[in-house]
Amino acid sequence: MKINKIQLVNFRNFSQCAVSFDKMVTVFYGKNGQGKTNLLEGIFYASFGLSHRTSKEEEMIKFSSDGMAVILDFEKEDGFHSIRMKRYSNQGKFHKEIKIDGKKTSAKEHYSFLNAVMFSPEDLQIIKGDPSLRRRFMDMEISQTDPLYYDLLVRYRRTIRQRNSLLKTIREQNQPKEQLEVWDKEISDINAQILVKRLDNVNKLKEIAAPVFNILSNHIDTLDIKYEMKGNNGELFYPEEESPDTMREFYLTSLRERRDKDILLGNTGIGIHRDDLKTYINGVESKSFASQGQQRCCALALKLSQIEYVKKITGEYPVLLLDDVMSELDQYRRSQLVGFINDKVQTFITVNDKTLIPEFDSNCYFRVEKGTIKEE
Repeated sequence: MKINKIQLVNFRNFSQCAVSFDKMVTVFYGKNGQGKTNLLEGIFYASFGLSHRTSKEEEMIKFSSDGMAVILDFEKEDGFHSIRMKRYSNQGKFHKEIKIDGKKTSAKEHYSFLNAVMFSPEDLQIIKGDPSLRRRFMDMEISQTDPLYYDLLVRYRRTIRQRNSLLKTIREQNQPKEQLEVWDKEISDINAQILVKRLDNVNKLKEIAAPVFNILSNHIDTLDIKYEMKGNNGELFYPEEESPDTMREFYLTSLRERRDKDILLGNTGIGIHRDDLKTYINGVESKSFASQGQQRCCALALKLSQIEYVKKITGEYPVLLLDDVMSELDQYRRSQLVGFINDKVQTFITVNDKTLIPEFDSNCYFRVEKGTIKEE
């Protein structure tokens, strides 16, 4: 998979921008605030239909403009393609238009048509931060390679919202709690399907990430990954492989047991939206006990493993986006990182100082200054 050209129109601080790429490693360098990250955001937006920086797409529209567009020309094993993302205002409301090869398409069909992996300093929070960040990491990784999983997530979120609404209605209007049964069965079934796919993902991820982490740590540290599943009464489980039928029964029993508590809180307190992805360095939980260097190495290993995971499932490497991470790594890890991707994965890197990038024949450099780009 290779991006050949990007065009930005009224995107962030770029009024008009068109850049072609013929090398595997593209380096955008320059001072802070010039637009380097905006270029990666444009690629990410064209890949996923959302920003990695904001949930409000209007923030990506250049100030004083009423719309923006991102166009990517790229190639896959099945040929050449284009994606056009457009966000515009019409009669006071913002609208979004997605076109693949000139034809309007849905967000579902667009998602994963062009696969990409983003790594930025904020991704250290995958290790240090809230469990929701690790769940998002898993969900994005699996959704890129499994359209059914994407559908299951959409259904699950909708069903949880409906059950939570019913919980509050039962509490406030003193209605019979037995009407939760139909929702409990539906949620249990979706829960079970998602969990089985997540466990399969974790097992594959562990196989890939452990040796990558070992290399990045200069063969000093070891990495292990476990899926943490929450039950009632604070119980924690670490399943490695489960059948859908077993998990469906577990969730249904658990939801029935906690109905009174859920009604009181107006919230569904068990399910895949409460689970976590745990990482352990040298047998100790990395979130609480690893050094910052070890945590950074762990986060990088997960992201690099995501690349190999997508390749293993789809047969093609995704595009890699590295946003200002080189300054966070020592010389050894910088060399290992660029060596890992060189001539194998098309990579876009932002950096203040281009000398931080090890020199390879596959590198090309663009200076970014005040929303303009100049190739060197």
